[in-house]
Amino acid sequence: MIAVLALLYIFSAFVYFYANKFGYSLLRYMFKRENINIYLSTELIFLIITSLIVFTSQPLNWMVAILMFIHLAGIAWLIVNPDNFYQMAEDSINLDAGLIENVVVITFLIYAGIALISRITF
Repeated sequence: MIAVLALLYIFSAFVYFYANKFGYSLLRYMFKRENINIYLSTELIFLIITSLIVFTSQPLNWMVAILMFIHLAGIAWLIVNPDNFYQMAEDSINLDAGLIENVVVITFLIYAGIALISRITF
């Protein structure tokens, strides 16, 4: 299951990377207010997979638990205070869209690395 999570992170990173490379900003698409259901669906998929790993593995896989809490915090922030979330997203993208796209790709790859390292250590 950890390998599936890592592959999903890697797949997401490549989708964001190649969308940006071919001139389309998937990040802008995901952060539009009218696409809240798509964004929440992707976050929920990651939350479900990480929670399955955390709650079914012995001993506790704390590395994947950290990823689970990151996704949970993102969902909670969007549900509790959507105006603040979208303002932050808009400000970040307007600052430097190319840089933010690359940061998202690197973040997904780091998450994949954390998941794979947790598989080795647990």
